[in-house]
Amino acid sequence: MMMALLVAACHDEDAVKTLADSSKSAPRIASFSPALTATVVALGWEQSLVGRTPWCASTAPIVGSLNDVDLETLVRANPTLLLIQQTQTGAPPQLEQVASAKHWKLEFIPATSLDDIRHLPGAVEKAVGQPAPIRAQLLVDALEKELAPCAAAQKLSPAILLYSDEPIGAFGADTYLAQAWVAMGGTLALPNKGNPNLSMEELFATKPKSIIVIVGAAGDKDHARSDGVLPDACVKRGVFHLALYAPKLLLPGPELATGLQRFRADIERFCSHDFNAIAPSACVSEARSIQNQSDMKP
Repeated sequence: MMMALLVAACHDEDAVKTLADSSKSAPRIASFSPALTATVVALGWEQSLVGRTPWCASTAPIVGSLNDVDLETLVRANPTLLLIQQTQTGAPPQLEQVASAKHWKLEFIPATSLDDIRHLPGAVEKAVGQPAPIRAQLLVDALEKELAPCAAAQKLSPAILLYSDEPIGAFGADTYLAQAWVAMGGTLALPNKGNPNLSMEELFATKPKSIIVIVGAAGDKDHARSDGVLPDACVKRGVFHLALYAPKLLLPGPELATGLQRFRADIERFCSHDFNAIAPSACVSEARSIQNQSDMKP
């Protein structure tokens, strides 16, 4: 019933505009992806953002997520463009119905691989249909700078990148962060694709030289510093273990460049020693020291 009323209201409103008309004025953007929201903000369109998810870093009204769209708030926001991160499931039918009734443009943009992230600024600018206040190429150039070959990445290879160590969750070879590692000159010990969950035996069967845990949630900082099963297992096997607090690496958007800049500094600091001569237990302590120093940076 509510759906029918919303669609009917959409048809009755005089505010309905064609896409051609809307392209001549300031865009009104609702984003259903934190990565796309961050891209909108980085391009200088923060004031044009009229809707976002609860997980987006913005002060725009929350219009829910693709799994729980707040249609009433979305209709009040009256966007001209809906940005949706491309998935196999697409958009909910009720959202497509309202968008069709309101003549809102739906744009599905991929943000999974490193190439996707390279193209995000340009894809968002193209979806809006007008030049962004901040040139898209500037964001692309900032990312490419941090993807330059890095000696530390080579020294720590072959490596496994984890987003969780309890349970063990890894970045597969086709994920943007693993691809960034390869672009920096590193190699991967794990051939799996996607985000596989691994047993301890599967993890070490790949014979990594280092295991790097990317800690993203503020509440995980102490956990990353503490003794645990994985650091102990690394010590026993002579594998380097680094636990780094780097939440910006976990967001596939323009902030990835900033995250990689800090990441490079952390692993270069770790490799500034002749770490091949350091006992594995000392390497674990050094990794924690690196993280503590990183937490003090602005």
